Amino acid sequence: MTIGELLDAAKRKLGSLGAVARQFGFEQSRLSAWRSGTRKPDAGEIMMLAEMAGLPPFETLAKIEQELDEKHQSVWARALGNLRAAGVAATVILGLVIYSMTPKTASAAVTNFVTPSPASAAPHQESRAGSVEIMSN
Repeated sequence: MTIGELLDAAKRKLGSLGAVARQFGFEQSRLSAWRSGTRKPDAGEIMMLAEMAGLPPFETLAKIEQELDEKHQSVWARALGNLRAAGVAATVILGLVIYSMTPKTASAAVTNFVTPSPASAAPHQESRAGSVEIMSN
């Protein structure tokens, strides 16, 4: 990714380069100087641009610095690789944590199962078959 591509991405999110410059609190001409290469943004400015563009700040910084700093290009390439590896590792760890916190349905059903007691017969009442009882007030 180049600084020009990053500026374009921030511009798409905010609507104009003027809006991007206002977020920084300086003139739009400074952004033009970044694009043309007559001036270089610092790491904080690159990360702010990345956030404006909705991009991951550290990864974007490593990509831009790879383009801007030929002398240290290999360092930035390794940093970018490390960031990506850390992201994958973090995703795997998060997945394992979520998996380990999920209740085990089968064991919960076994440990929370209540065994019903056998039904008992109703108390025996003496049968008065064939007799009629009349009640009155």
